[in-house]
Amino acid sequence: MVAAAPFLARPFRGQVPTVAVLMLGGIGLGPSGLGWLQPDPAIDLFAKIGLGLIFALVGLTIDQKTLGGVSGRLGAIGWLATLGVGVLVASTLPLGGGLRPVALVVALSSTALSTLLVILQESGEWDSPLGRLLFSAGTWGQLGPVLAVALLLGSADPITTAFSVALVVLVAWLLAMVPAQMRQAKGWPWLVSQVGTASATPLQLLYLLIVGLIALSVHLGVDILMGTLLAGLVMRRYIENPQTSAVLKQLETSAYGLFVPLFFVVAGSRLDLASVAANPWGPLVCLVGIVVIRGLPQWLLYRRTLPDPIQRLRFSLLVSQSLNLPIVVGYLEVQAGLMSPEVEAALLGGSLLSVLVLPALALVIKR
Repeated sequence: MVAAAPFLARPFRGQVPTVAVLMLGGIGLGPSGLGWLQPDPAIDLFAKIGLGLIFALVGLTIDQKTLGGVSGRLGAIGWLATLGVGVLVASTLPLGGGLRPVALVVALSSTALSTLLVILQESGEWDSPLGRLLFSAGTWGQLGPVLAVALLLGSADPITTAFSVALVVLVAWLLAMVPAQMRQAKGWPWLVSQVGTASATPLQLLYLLIVGLIALSVHLGVDILMGTLLAGLVMRRYIENPQTSAVLKQLETSAYGLFVPLFFVVAGSRLDLASVAANPWGPLVCLVGIVVIRGLPQWLLYRRTLPDPIQRLRFSLLVSQSLNLPIVVGYLEVQAGLMSPEVEAALLGGSLLSVLVLPALALVIKR
């Protein structure tokens, strides 16, 4: 398991109830509640920074071992199977207007990796066979949807979008190669020592890397999630030991002290309670859709790897929880006029239920 896991899990300790409190607070402060928190470009910018930092820190946990091997292959196949089931459901059920089926499928195909990490950490299953399978499946459940958002939900034509995504990936790959090449240079140790003399300098460089890839993504018309996730992957190459890095502790403190909580508060303020009241079954239908589209393929795929039905059921429930991607997809689609506020409310409510209900069920059936 990667060394960054304990570092990332600490700020998420107790995240499930904290996220619920933050989002409920946003509902109370937003237009559906007291009306104190109204849509504002400045607040929206800070919320986007928080979202970007979430995915940058998630990117820090990803390495080749997570993506490869038996668990990695199963995770990749499992996410592709999720897409297949989602497309089948979207093409056969009368979903009605107010949404693009592809957007719904992408949103429901994701896994809340950050929440999954803390659950594995607190349950003591981090280094267990089940934990390794869950981590790989959750990683693919973040990488796949982020790539799908960039490729399928962009505003440009498919060829231009694919070219832009490839260019962002190429720049990130070149940046990731710098440490290996520079370590051969005679002046590299001196440069490292000079940067390390000021405690704030490495943190500023990490923020510069994140902002730079975000800016490149925005300039090329690629969703910022792609840039921030790649920034995390690149940062991993610059930091020898993420688990004990003082710089990353500073980064997580600044991120989870302000930006990330603000993201969830703003996301909660976007929930239209009037739409939920008019269609109270919407979030429950969305929750069922998450379990069917994401959980059912895993139950079938892992029948040999996890022959114990209780373990396989726990795996399917934990890998089905989803939060960040549905929030982002709903926001992007509403901004583009491609999703109705009623559908966004159901999607947001269902994703919130998934991180509250599904892990609780998995804990109840644990043996």
